[in-house]
Amino acid sequence: FLVKPNTGVQDIADQLERRGLISDARVFRLGVRAFGNDSALKAGEYEIKPRASMRDIMELLKSGKSVMYSLTIPEGLTVDQALQRIAEETALSGDMPATTPPEGSLATDTLRFTRGATRQQMVDKLLADQKKLVDDVWQRRAPDLPLANVEEFVTLASIVEKETGKGDERSRVAAVFLNRLAKGMRLQSDPTIIYGLFGGKGKPADRPIYQSDIQKQTPYNTYVINGLPPTPIANPGRAA
Repeated sequence: FLVKPNTGVQDIADQLERRGLISDARVFRLGVRAFGNDSALKAGEYEIKPRASMRDIMELLKSGKSVMYSLTIPEGLTVDQALQRIAEETALSGDMPATTPPEGSLATDTLRFTRGATRQQMVDKLLADQKKLVDDVWQRRAPDLPLANVEEFVTLASIVEKETGKGDERSRVAAVFLNRLAKGMRLQSDPTIIYGLFGGKGKPADRPIYQSDIQKQTPYNTYVINGLPPTPIANPGRAA
């Protein structure tokens, strides 16, 4: 049951009666006034249980305990893929950001929100959470890492994220890549081939990787470039 902002108790009572949630709008209005005041009912979206009493409904609408929605951004999605999930979430409102955030800059998390929260708010939260995470881990890094700056750190983490979805393999995969960087070897990571070919939209499910793709010249293909690609290739999670 949705209560829009600035909806008066009379309109709320009438809607409840029309929906068959209460038997008498007048009695409900009198009850609200007896137990509080007309402004006690809060805007929000509420889950009213079957056979809830008028008093139950009154207390629920006074509590402001709106229905909570969740939206999960898994590890390894690109920024484009994460933004698509946010854009498609019908419980959110408003437009998407006018500019696309940099690759790797969004947190991988489950967002909790009430109906009407804006898409911009979700993106801002993911940006802030990822910055906090990256800054925290970067400050605690080992001093001898062959990484020049935090951007390279996130780029390598994104490659590790895309190389394996298994938590117990990430440290081993990261060690292999760090060793290759330290020795000046090419990383030779298959996910960088895919990102170089298809970017943030991702590889179509029915498109195989051909032998010729391995030697295709792109700025991201670590079979043909030295060192790291110019940007991350996905949003890495904390474990990566």
